[in-house]
Order: sequence, then C-alpha cells, then structure tokens
Amino acid sequence: MTALTGKTRINLLIGSPISQVLAPGWLSERMQEAGYDGLLVPMHILPERLDSALPELMAMPNVDAILVTLPHKFGAARHCAELSPRAAALGAINAMRRRPEGGWFGDNFDGAGMVKGLSDAGHALAGKAVYVAGAGGAGSSIAVSALEAGATRLALHDPDTEKQAALLALLERHYPGRARQGQGDVTGFDVVINASYAGFNPNDPLPVDVSGLAGNAVVADVITDPVPTRLLIEAEKRGCATRDGTHMLEGQMQLLFDFMTEQARSLTK
Repeated sequence: MTALTGKTRINLLIGSPISQVLAPGWLSERMQEAGYDGLLVPMHILPERLDSALPELMAMPNVDAILVTLPHKFGAARHCAELSPRAAALGAINAMRRRPEGGWFGDNFDGAGMVKGLSDAGHALAGKAVYVAGAGGAGSSIAVSALEAGATRLALHDPDTEKQAALLALLERHYPGRARQGQGDVTGFDVVINASYAGFNPNDPLPVDVSGLAGNAVVADVITDPVPTRLLIEAEKRGCATRDGTHMLEGQMQLLFDFMTEQARSLTK
C-alpha cells in the first residue's frame, strides 16, 4: 500500500450501524491499484447527528466524496446542491461528491448495483416478476432499477405503511400499472429481493413467507454481514439460486469507484 501522506485524498462512508460494511477495504485497494492516492474511511454517524456532522465533513477540503449507507440515504440527499435524475426521483442517495463549482452532487447506485450483480450472474430482470421487501433507500432504488431493467411487474412490501405508500405512489407516476403492494407472499415471483434490515440479527423474522418460493426463483439480499442470511439459507433449501449482499456490492464497486475518483482526479490536477 502507498504510504499515507498529507496529500492522500480522503473519501468517507457514513452509516449507522457501520461494522457490517465491506466497501472501505475493497475500494481503498482499488484506488491503490489504479494509482489514485486516496482511501475510503468508514464513519459511524448516529441518525440524530447527521445534520450536524455531515456539513462539517463536507467542508473539509481534502474530502472528495462521501458514500452513504443506512439510514442516512434520504437525509444526506437534502445536503446536496444537485442530484442525478434517479436520485432526485427517489429523494435518496448512496454517493455524493464535491463539484468544481462548489456544493455537492448526489447519485444513487443501490439499484444499479443489485441489477448488475444479478445480471452478471445470468439473472437479467427483463420480463421477470420481482418482489421487493423494504421501501427504504435501498428498496426504493432497487424497485426503480428493476422496472427500468424491464421487470414486467413488481410487488413491494414494508411494515412502515407510510413509506410503502410513498414509494408505490412514486412508482405509479413513473411506471404506471407495473407496481403494487405485496403482503409477504412470494408465490409466482421469479426474483425476490430483501432490501430491509431483516437479517442483520440471527433472530430477525424472515422478510417474506418462503413457503411460496418456487425452486427456479432467484432470491437476493442486500445484507453483507452475516452472509448468508437466514433468508438465503431457507431459499437454498428450496432449490433457489441466491445472491447475497456482497454480490450487490461487487456490482456497485466500479460504478462507485468511477464516481468518487473521476471528479477527484480533475480537482487535483
């Protein structure tokens, strides 16, 4: 690894909790391999401290980009001067970077990462029926990306009925007639994706009723630790192909790396 100096560029990953994230090691190594003098540092920011902590981090001149994980994806978007069209539609980001003209630009690669991870494994979503558990930042982005990728219909469920209703309303505006409310029954779905917290802890309830899974279904989870989650273990017992959170993360890696370093390289030339 290149020695750290005062010239090393800093990129941050913020979330709460933060111990489960794998991106800091992966992306820091990729930066070194590409000859970019930078690293990605994880930071545990409590939800109630986001609005006070984030502006301080954004004001540091040697911070080029900030990646964002649960539960800050909606809150961090409010601190950006500009959003990509998909991030603006969702109101949520998972990456933000400094603009040369000032302020910060936010984008959202969660859904793109999941879709790419599935596609790379031979599970393209075009023409498929997709079930998504979770209507938070990850679930919202995955739902949008699944429909953009050609999923013919999508069911969505979240115990937070207000959050669920808001996402369904957004999807209806952009993809009329293709998304509906789900109830946990995944019978007849080709692809089932858990985009919720369910699975962080061993005793968490399953996010869906696995008895409805068909053997030819694909089941994916956004959680990176533990791997596999109990959902994926149960899916494998039923003959399903599975993809865990590390596969989604792998799908995002190049997207995030390019996002973080492209602008940074121009800023430091």
